[in-house]
Amino acid sequence: MVTNGGIGGILAALTHGLPLIGGGRTEDKPAVCARIAHTGVGIDLKTDRPTVGKIRDAVRAVLSNPSYQRAAVRVQTDFARHDPPVEAAVLLERLAETKAPVV
Repeated sequence: MVTNGGIGGILAALTHGLPLIGGGRTEDKPAVCARIAHTGVGIDLKTDRPTVGKIRDAVRAVLSNPSYQRAAVRVQTDFARHDPPVEAAVLLERLAETKAPVV
């Protein structure tokens, strides 16, 4: 998926095991796009105005290198092991009971 680096779209793509190409320089997008590259799930274009050639080269790289797909599936598998609403409720209940930071 080619994205502007918005976290919602990135999380949706990774939930489906899709590798990413991200570009965005506003809000938290630079950090989010850097994580795309750091985790190996895709390529950070490091700009919010990539050229057609830069997008084309990134798409070709992601499609031709299976390591991006494997990394995206690894994250998908990790996501599937969690139930965020339930985990958040458990942590909030623990915080309310103990008044201590939870980890």
